Amino acid sequence: MMFAGGSFPPAFGVIDMRLGRDFYSGLIFAVLAGLVISESQNIRRLRFDALGNAFFPTMAGVLLLIFSVGLIVQALLSKEKSTPIEFKKPIRVALFIASCVVYVLLMKPIGFLLSSTLFVFASCLIISWLPRIRTVVYSGIFALTTSWVTWYVFAKLLRLVLP
Repeated sequence: MMFAGGSFPPAFGVIDMRLGRDFYSGLIFAVLAGLVISESQNIRRLRFDALGNAFFPTMAGVLLLIFSVGLIVQALLSKEKSTPIEFKKPIRVALFIASCVVYVLLMKPIGFLLSSTLFVFASCLIISWLPRIRTVVYSGIFALTTSWVTWYVFAKLLRLVLP
């Protein structure tokens, strides 16, 4: 129903449709949460686990979805003008997204440990853009350490199956 001047009733004025970072971030994270929940259902079931292998990834996806919806609602109900999305370094953003895609594609053929090490190393180099020798060395040490510690904790100590 249209009102005088072709506008909506005053009740609709509460929601400011100027969308910005918060709305789009929430939307992206909600889609990501859906993918996490969907993919976690494909994790094979082992008989010795009371909760099931998919419990923690599913829980993380559900929590991400809840917080994403909260961020979207907050952005829609906010009376303040939202800041527009600006990519100051679009090449770095594109490189990081590409490295995420390559990480996912390499996970199955070369395994968790090597693909995670390469991903963390590439991410560190992208973040530190135009890295020096010292940064490359520190990034390599950090990538190896975090990947090996993560693998050891989950695969050896917690006896979880990693991709």
